[in-house]
Amino acid sequence: MPLSLAEKVRMLSMVDVFESLSEEDLERLAHLARDATYERGEELPEPQEGDERLYVLKEGRVQLYVRLPNKGEITLSVVEGGSIFGEIAVCGQGSGKVRARALVPSLVCTLKTEVLEQLIERNPAVALAIVRMLSDRLRQAEVHFAELAHKQVPARLASLILRLSASEGIVGREGIRIDTPYTHKQLGTMICANREAVTKAMKDLREKGAVEVVRRRIHLADREVLEREAEAQAPAQSLRT
Repeated sequence: MPLSLAEKVRMLSMVDVFESLSEEDLERLAHLARDATYERGEELPEPQEGDERLYVLKEGRVQLYVRLPNKGEITLSVVEGGSIFGEIAVCGQGSGKVRARALVPSLVCTLKTEVLEQLIERNPAVALAIVRMLSDRLRQAEVHFAELAHKQVPARLASLILRLSASEGIVGREGIRIDTPYTHKQLGTMICANREAVTKAMKDLREKGAVEVVRRRIHLADREVLEREAEAQAPAQSLRT
């Protein structure tokens, strides 16, 4: 069932970079944006050359990744509902071969480049919000690259679990759980490790009491242990994956 205009406006108002917009601007965006829903595991269509668009994730969770020549993948980031992606193409840098996949049922709307440009001309605060968001993502990427350089797979996995618990963790009676049922292969694409190495590292974390896995969901069993494992540095001359 299509969303009403009021519901579209409400969801756009919850997107971080659009918080400064007036009701009138939000309504204009709602009319110009095209909504689409994607099921878990479904790929978002790739934009054609010269058809750069900004993607607004209203609800759900989307994985941004690149495919490697050997048919593997590297996850660049996981975008949460209420945020945007595709902004590099909108800034004129080209999207390369970055692909997007829904990790859970997701509602995504798209805006053409010219619509965003007109919006920014009328509302410079939107441009400032995008710059701040890009700066934050750059800092996150720097931390991630440092982990790849100085930590082995168990520590990388522990760090990833802590980040995922902060961004999408759900607090219940049993503690914090990560509700997305990530496979070991998916986790591996986020820390540049193969599935076998992730399986071994996950087993190690479970044996140490740091995490539990229930119905494919990761639960934080002992945060202190997990944080200690995340801080472990790789021995010199031993930076293997």
